[in-house]
Amino acid sequence: MNSIIRASAKGNLAAVEQLIAEGADINSADSKGRSALIEAAWGGYAEVVQLLVKRGANVNSADISGFTPLMRAVEEGFNDIVKFLIENSAEVNVRGNVRGSTPLMLAAEKGDIAIIEILIKSGARINSVDQFGETALARAYRMEQLKTIEILEKNGATRKPDRSTYNYDDRDIRTVTKASLPQWNAGSDDDSDDDEEDEFAGAEASDEDFDDDSDDDGDGK
Repeated sequence: MNSIIRASAKGNLAAVEQLIAEGADINSADSKGRSALIEAAWGGYAEVVQLLVKRGANVNSADISGFTPLMRAVEEGFNDIVKFLIENSAEVNVRGNVRGSTPLMLAAEKGDIAIIEILIKSGARINSVDQFGETALARAYRMEQLKTIEILEKNGATRKPDRSTYNYDDRDIRTVTKASLPQWNAGSDDDSDDDEEDEFAGAEASDEDFDDDSDDDGDGK
């Protein structure tokens, strides 16, 4: 892990500023595809996120799981960072390689109402489906997020799920959160992270799997 990524992962604003001034590559990535901005967004370091974006960081960079800074911020519930990234051109309908998740799907299964509302207002496609045919609404039902279900349906979500159609184990679809990963320390390197997401790294879906939103989305968004 190089210096600017490490400093961003720790939320060290002064170090990030100094490294940028010294010419550090702001969009460099580690072996897992994580940029400084992804790490800062995932860790909830709003000031570092703002600095990196101001200095030209790619807001739509993605790690090897296909997760962008926005998706990592959504995972952890960092409303201010989610809003800031969207205001600075983050793609709200981006898909990760893990199950074809969108930011709205991630927020729906967590029941994060504030972020769900931000995403919907920003043009998130409510009825997009993942690799298993699940929508954000289906995920909300599976996780019994009642308030989320109400909001999604109010905004045009359809396709209430039939539990009999589930053909995968909940253990295989859990969300990887920052808290579930080992923390970086001075005695480790970036290859020592036994991230749960790595088991999905090779599960990249082709573009044609996801380019039919216009056919699948009943909301016309």
